[in-house]
Amino acid sequence: MGRLGNVEAGRVYVDCASCKRSGRYTVATLLEQYGPDISTVDLLRHLTASCRYQRAPGAPAARKYERLCLAAITLPSYRRTNAPVPPGIPYTVEVWRETGGGIELHLATIYPLSVAIAAFEAACLEWPTHMITLRDRARIVRKRERPPRSATG
Repeated sequence: MGRLGNVEAGRVYVDCASCKRSGRYTVATLLEQYGPDISTVDLLRHLTASCRYQRAPGAPAARKYERLCLAAITLPSYRRTNAPVPPGIPYTVEVWRETGGGIELHLATIYPLSVAIAAFEAACLEWPTHMITLRDRARIVRKRERPPRSATG
């Protein structure tokens, strides 16, 4: 469920197939009126509150021949929330399973190499019994092998 504050600027369209009503709103106007934290479902309820076929939340289900509000909301696309990827090839730091040989944890995708090496060394300290790799795609830049198990006895 999205929030109105995460939507790009543009127009919001609300159309109801039951009563044939429709509305057009700008995102800026809706943000002023309802704020950025309103969920899109609650926004639809507010905008269609005057529909005669609208049922209150928790109301009994409609009977066989009763009409329902079939309002639908069309929003502009959501803003990108993840940071843009810088140019170049990222380095990945991964922790491998003790048994089975698969990746247990993908720790990071990091730029540049100096920061990736620092993250690799920190991971080696944090997971002393696991194999850790620093990779550039498929090429292993640094690798810390799993320490041999000592025979206790």
